[in-house]
Order: sequence, then structure tokens, then C-alpha cells
Amino acid sequence: MIDRFTLYNILYALAAKDGRDAALFGNSADAAYTAFGHSLASEALPELWFEIPLAGDPWFDLHALTSRDDLSPEMTFSEERTGGCPSAFQWFASQSSGVRQLALSWDTGKGEAVHPAVQLLVTSREKQVTCGFLEAVGRPDAVPAYCAFVESLPKGWFPCYAGVFPGRPGHNLRVECIPHEELQAVYAEDPALLESHLRQVGLTAFGDTIVPRCQLMAKTPFKLEFQFDVDQEGRADATFSASLRFAKPPREGSWEGFSTDGAAGELMRQVEEWSLADGRWHLLEDTIFAKGVEFRGESCIICCYPAFLKLRWRNGEPVDAKAYLIAGTF
Repeated sequence: MIDRFTLYNILYALAAKDGRDAALFGNSADAAYTAFGHSLASEALPELWFEIPLAGDPWFDLHALTSRDDLSPEMTFSEERTGGCPSAFQWFASQSSGVRQLALSWDTGKGEAVHPAVQLLVTSREKQVTCGFLEAVGRPDAVPAYCAFVESLPKGWFPCYAGVFPGRPGHNLRVECIPHEELQAVYAEDPALLESHLRQVGLTAFGDTIVPRCQLMAKTPFKLEFQFDVDQEGRADATFSASLRFAKPPREGSWEGFSTDGAAGELMRQVEEWSLADGRWHLLEDTIFAKGVEFRGESCIICCYPAFLKLRWRNGEPVDAKAYLIAGTF
């Protein structure tokens, strides 16, 4: 019978074959395998995200996302299988609504499998859901900052996740927001409103590229998201990211996946012109696969696909670009 470790090895091997291990994934595989073993809070296979830089030395960070549907309030959780955060999973399992996934994000690109970031993905706009998470993960000090930040959001922004980073110094509260699709369309035509809304949440350093590049991203057929590091006063800090989701879940309608010949490829060529990517992005399409397997006594599909592009700035200056592959069972 195929177990979760075997499934993980199959997923990684298929994504990294034909030389993609060296070109895309670097030397992070051992640390990621260890991190995976510390991310098995339920009997299901977590949804896996491989975070890959698009320039510089190849490496990857591993994100393991546990679904609320795979847990029950009666379960007990160990330090070993929850990235050292059993209280967060106990809280998560007790929620009857408003939450979707709990993520452990590991800095495996540094060859480490210790102190993961812990992130909550929500379906509810109710602040108390995320406030409960912050308290459960040992960060009640971050609750006032989170509440202040959410209260400052422009109308039409949905705060889809919040995360903390126990292994990093400082305040380290991160919040991601999704503008409504109608608002994204407005941003595509109105850079002044885009800048105004980013300033509204506290961003102050724009440089020459944040607004025009975010506007370009808003013009694509892909969903735009903004990610902020939030300071103790609840304002956006110096680091800011914008991302696009290449693939829509099938329940949302037509599939708009990653293709080097389509809109995603056109965007990636632009990112390469900005010197934020090199030729490795052409290999992303080759990571796409879907295979039938038997797991936990049932037939299922394992698959992998490029799901996100993220651009990051610090103090208004471009820092890097990353791609995220999503892999798992469906």
C-alpha cells in the first residue's frame, strides 16, 4: 500500500525529473523530506506548495497545508507532526466554520527543517476567527495589529490569510488580501486608485516599479493578490508582494493554467526582461502532471501544476520573483 511518504517521493520525483531537480529545486530535497514528516497532522496527504526562485541559485521552500475537512475536534496533536505547533492545530480542528487550511511553511531552501511559519487560510471576513488563531499560535500580541490592519483595508479587499514566523526575530505578522475582481479591473485602468489603496494600508515607499508592475498584473486574466508584512501599529511595513494565481479551481469555471505560449508565458517574458527571472521559467510547464494512484484504499489523482507567480519589493525596490507549484491528491 502506498503511504504518504511514498506519495511525497513520487510527487517530487515527477516534478523534478529530466534535470529539473538541479535547474529548479537545487539541494533542498533532504530538508524538505524531513519537513514533510513534521507536517502530517492528519492521515491525509497535505496539499504541498514548492516555492521556487526564478533567478539566482536554485532552491525551494516547502509549504504543507492541512485541510479543516481532514481533522476532527476529538483528535490529539503531537509536537512532532505539527511543526512544534500542536495548539494551533487543536484550535483549528475545533473550528466549525470560517477556516479552510492551516499551513506550515518551512525554510528548506536554507537546508533547515525547524521553526516553520504558521499560516491560517480563511473563508470568513470575521476578524475574531484570525484573532483566535493568533492567540492559539502564541501571538496574542499580534491581535491588535491585525485588527487595526484589517480595519484599514479598502472596500473590496478580502484578508484571505494571516501568518506568523516563530523562527524569525521581530513582529513578523503577514497578511494577504485579495481585491474583488471588479476592483482588479479598475486597477488595470486607474493606477492612481491602486496607489491610493496601497497607501491606505500604510505602504509608503513605492519606487518606480510597484504601481506600474501591479497595474500590469491587474490587466492579466489571473487573480491578483497583495501580501503585506504588518508592523505593531497595524500598518504595512517595508516588504510588499503582489502575486497572481495562474490556475483557477475547476469549481470557479474555466481552467486558466500556466502555459509558456499563453498569457502566463507573456507575463513571464516580461518578468525576465525586468531581470527578476532567467530561462528556468520555461521548465515550469514541464512540472505539470496528473497520475492515478490508490491511496488509503481509494483511487485518486495525484497532480502538480504551477499555481502562482509572486513579485516582492522592499522599501519600494524590487527584490525577487518566485513561482509556486501546488502538488497533492485530488
